[in-house]
Amino acid sequence: MREPEVVVIGAGQAGLSTSWFLSGHGIDHVVLDRGTVAGSWSQRRWDSFTLVTPNWTIRLPGAEYRGADPDGFMRRDDLAAYMAQWAESFHCPLQTGTEATGLGPGPNGRFRVDTGNGPLEARAVVVATGSLQAPRRPRFSEFLSPRIRQLDAETYKNPGDLDPGAVLVVGSAQTGGQLVDELHLSGRRVLLSTGGAGRVPRRYRGRDFVEWFVELGYFDRTPDMLDYPDQRFRAEVQASGRDGGRTISPHKFRRDGVQLLGKLAAADNERVRFADDLHTNLENADSFSRSFREGVDALVARKGIDAPLPTARELEGEPSEVDRPAPHVPALNLREENITTVVWATGFSFDFSWIEFPVLDSMGYPVTDRGATSVPGLYFMGLNWMVKRKSGLLYGVGEDARHVAGSIQKYLGSHR
Repeated sequence: MREPEVVVIGAGQAGLSTSWFLSGHGIDHVVLDRGTVAGSWSQRRWDSFTLVTPNWTIRLPGAEYRGADPDGFMRRDDLAAYMAQWAESFHCPLQTGTEATGLGPGPNGRFRVDTGNGPLEARAVVVATGSLQAPRRPRFSEFLSPRIRQLDAETYKNPGDLDPGAVLVVGSAQTGGQLVDELHLSGRRVLLSTGGAGRVPRRYRGRDFVEWFVELGYFDRTPDMLDYPDQRFRAEVQASGRDGGRTISPHKFRRDGVQLLGKLAAADNERVRFADDLHTNLENADSFSRSFREGVDALVARKGIDAPLPTARELEGEPSEVDRPAPHVPALNLREENITTVVWATGFSFDFSWIEFPVLDSMGYPVTDRGATSVPGLYFMGLNWMVKRKSGLLYGVGEDARHVAGSIQKYLGSHR
């Protein structure tokens, strides 16, 4: 392998954005990825996946969306192709099929990057693997009956791939809600084990909720505004870009025939138990929606924004006066319920243990100052809430990449 000045690990939006700016500075570098360009989009999403944020939020450097459908929601394969074309447009120095397995000190003050194809040395390294690296399941999942097919959200592809029978989806945040929606629309009987995720109407007072998030400054919030550090990993709000954008709501699901359950608490062969927290989970979701709508209403009044009153369609996900309280179900027998598949939509974990430098906090999460670590020449990109709420998103990753690439240019210039 050649020895570049900078190694960027990861060829998703964070790594490619960094490469775009490094190329602009004329800095010799290579971008490594264990898979392909945008592989997390093309290989770790289900077949019908679309972006949840509108196309206009694609603000990648040199590849801001300029298409004919800014308010649409790009499909999985189209997004992967869009990013691949972007990488080609600036001749990104890619080295795919190369997994970084270790990062430590090298000779002469350089960094050593261990890969499956041999080690690399570089004067600076950018770890752009993001925060959502591996699907997470509760440990008791291993106690489920071997009759049950278990899938993570990233290995689920479409309803037709599943065995006949009912499906239990565990996790009611953004991904879980979208999978429940698709499975139900396919004619499956679906049961949903809920969590504490919030929800929002897809549109409110004539605008997509993402537009209001921008107006409200939601994406520019900084980590110091959080009540506690764990909130960086809080579940994403229930929403979907399917069919031009749909409201995802447990209340709407229940009216359509989906059975709502509390958080899955234990499993023993064919028997599963649920916490008595269904009503709490529903209230958490409702509380987020109320707070969002109240925030929008206050903003409209304060700024005199011309926004119509909410319509019945916009409020279809809210609880209705005729809705009966959902009953608590303490336990189910999976065989008796004809449940043949469990889909785990329980989030992702991160693992930076392969990095030898002391740059992680007590949770094993990188500590950075706008991407720079306490080790000169070592940077991170694409982390959730790294600088702002939008740091890991297509909407905001370019802002961080500009700063990190500029910092690298100064670092290399001062260490020649």
